[in-house]
Order: sequence, then C-alpha cells, then structure tokens
Amino acid sequence: MGTPNVFNILKSQAVLWTAPVGEAFPDPGVILAGDDWAGNWERLGATKAPLAAKLEVAEHESQTEEFLAAVRRFKTGEKFTLETVLAELTADYLALAAGGTPTPAGSGVPYDELVIGNEAYLPEAAWGFEGILYDEVGNMTPVRVFVPRATAKINGDLKFSRRDDDYTGIPLVIQALADTEDLSNPGRIFVLHYVTPAGS
Repeated sequence: MGTPNVFNILKSQAVLWTAPVGEAFPDPGVILAGDDWAGNWERLGATKAPLAAKLEVAEHESQTEEFLAAVRRFKTGEKFTLETVLAELTADYLALAAGGTPTPAGSGVPYDELVIGNEAYLPEAAWGFEGILYDEVGNMTPVRVFVPRATAKINGDLKFSRRDDDYTGIPLVIQALADTEDLSNPGRIFVLHYVTPAGS
C-alpha cells in the first residue's frame, strides 16, 4: 500500500501450469517472467476463455441481545477455484479434467485412447498460473498464483457444431484442497508470488 503506482495494474493473459503435488514453486530469482517453470511443471496449451480465480468464504456471525449488529465474525469454511476453457481438444487435456490415463498411439494403433468411467478416485495435482507486469521501460516481472493441492473436473458441456460460430473447448474447473503436508503453512489453499521489479 502507499503511493499509487499505475505499473502495478495487471492486464495480462494467464499461462496455466500443472505439476505433481509437492513440486517446488519456481524460484523467481531464477525463473523469470515468461520462462519455462522447469522441474516437473508442465504448461497447458492455449485457452479460449480468461482464467478466473475465485475465493469463497463461509462465515458465522455472533449476535448478542444488546446490539443489533453482529459483534464478532469468524470464517467457517473457505474454497478457492480456478476456471478456464482449454482451447485444444486432446486426450491428455481431457484426462486432466475427466480423470483416467491416456494410452498413447503406438505401433499399429494410430490413436490415443482415454477410457472414462467407474472410477471413484479424483486425481490430485498442483496448479499455478502466471501473469506479467510491465514497468515504464518494458521490463517484465511475473505475478504467480499457486494451488499446492487440487482436483480438476469438466465444468460444462463439450459443444460440437458446424453451424455455431464457436469451436469445441474443454471447460475446466480446478478446486483447491487444504495442503496438509506443508507444516509451515498447514491448510494453505493458494499462494501468491508478487515478484517485485529489480531495484524497487
């Protein structure tokens, strides 16, 4: 907070990444804005809708007979979600949203196969996205959000049409789970890295 700085205004697409649960976040001193996140982080392809991040909080309000307004307020639940639509329809991307493990094409089998159904387990993964800030001379710094542990699912219809002026995408929602393994921040559901420009 403090003096307004218009170069803190973020107007950027969001590049989406996923990794196994427990993967280290990219070091902002090494992994610069727009760089590959390295390690086991995998970038997802193009998106056809903006990435929306939403934090929802359930609350309890304590009331007393002496006052008309609540005298205390407590959180009783929290939920963090990411939503977008993947622009590329592939077996790998559909598996991220629907579960299952694609079998890649091989000798004599000219197709990837994804079988869905009768599986109660929801795979967990880490997720993250990056937006980019630009300063007055065009230097880039990243703003990164990480969800250390989450499940994902299809969040709408897969629409196929010749007549529609749109194309098929995979609507994806990523729902955070409490990170029960991080003992320094037990229960965290997301982490923000707002990387400050050099010299600021």
